[in-house]
Amino acid sequence: MTNPIIIVNYDQSWPKLYHLFSKRFADSLGDIAAAIEHIGSTAVPGLAAKPVINIDVLLATTELLPTAIERLGRIGYSYQGNLGIADRIRGKTHRPRTF
Repeated sequence: MTNPIIIVNYDQSWPKLYHLFSKRFADSLGDIAAAIEHIGSTAVPGLAAKPVINIDVLLATTELLPTAIERLGRIGYSYQGNLGIADRIRGKTHRPRTF
């Protein structure tokens, strides 16, 4: 297997990392973000997980997507499209993730 899935024990820093990221997103997006939520297994206290902080950013309207893409691009995120899943939009940072 070339890219094994790594599951680690719960890390107390995950909520703090989420708050750091969500503040950056909120500062960048301003009032076009209706909500910013920590999702996935790292959001569940005590649960072992892949060490990746998953965050949903809900926009006030879909018409604001181009603005969100541009603003998040300024802080290092690139638009990834829906990756084959209808009604999903994905972005990714170019920075390596270390936990």
